Amino acid sequence: MAAALGIAPMVAAGQAAAAPPVPDLTGYTETPVDPYVTNGEVYFQTPAGLLCAIRPAQGRAGCDGPLPGVAAGANEIVLASDQPTRGLRSTANPQFVKPTGAAAPVLAAGRKIVFEDFECAVGDGPSTVCTKGAPVVAWMVVAPQGTGVGPPTAGLPDGFPDPNDFVVADESYVVGSGPKNMFPVFTVAAGLACKMVMYSGGEIGCDGRLPGIENGDDEVFAQLPGPVGTRRAGNPSFATPTYPGSVKELAAGHRIDTNGATCMATDSGVACFGAVGGPPQGFQVTATQTTTFGGS
Repeated sequence: MAAALGIAPMVAAGQAAAAPPVPDLTGYTETPVDPYVTNGEVYFQTPAGLLCAIRPAQGRAGCDGPLPGVAAGANEIVLASDQPTRGLRSTANPQFVKPTGAAAPVLAAGRKIVFEDFECAVGDGPSTVCTKGAPVVAWMVVAPQGTGVGPPTAGLPDGFPDPNDFVVADESYVVGSGPKNMFPVFTVAAGLACKMVMYSGGEIGCDGRLPGIENGDDEVFAQLPGPVGTRRAGNPSFATPTYPGSVKELAAGHRIDTNGATCMATDSGVACFGAVGGPPQGFQVTATQTTTFGGS
C-alpha cells in the first residue's frame, strides 16, 4: 500500500502557506526503471492523466497536466533545488512530455521510480510525489488535498509570501524593444507600477500609494545589494519603461523571476525580494501597510 502523505492546502495568493512536508516514499514499491528511460531521462504517465519526467542533466523533475488545488491556471509543476526554477507554471510549452516515440508508460499507484538522485511515486487519491536528494533537499506533491513544492524559500520574514505558491507564465513583461531592454515593468491591481532593473545586481521597486507611509513617500525600493526603504519617486520613476510600450498587469497569484529577483502580485498588493551575494532583502505592500526587510 502506498505511504500516506501530509499535504498542506492551497491558500489565496499573498497569504502565507505552509509548504507540503517532506514526503516519505519508503512505503512504495520500486519498479524497474528501464521501460521509462529515453535518452538519459525518465518519462511516465500517471493514472490521473499527468505527464511527468525526471531530467537529471537539468537538475529537475516535474509534471504537466491538470493540477488539483492550485489557482491562476497552473498546468505545470517543477521540482528543483533553486528557487527561480521550481514551482508552479502556466505554460503552452510543456517541458515534461516525452518528446519522441510512443507515449510514456503509466506508473501504477503504489509504485515508485528511482533515477539518479530523484524518486517519483504515484499514490492513492490520486497523488503524485517526487523528491530530490538523499537526504531530500527538494520535493513536490500533486494531490486533491493540495499541490505544491518544498522546501519553503529560505531567508524570508514570517508571513512574507513564498514564491513557491505563485505561478510563472510564458508572458513577457519587458516593455518595448531596444538593445538594452531586459527589465520587466508591470502594474498590479492595487494600483502600483513596478520595475525590476536587474543584471548582476540592481534595483527593484514600485511607485504609487504606499499604505501606512505618512511622510508623502510614494516609492518603495530595494537595491541589490544595498539599502531598502521608501522615498519620493524620481524621474524617471519605476513606472517608466526603458522603451515606450504597453505596460501589462501582473495578475494576482502570479510571479516574475529575473536575474536574482522575484516579484509576486498578491490579492492586495505586491511583494518583491532578491539576493545578490548575501541574504534576501525586499519589501511588501498590502492593503494596510508597507514593510521592508534586509538591506544595508
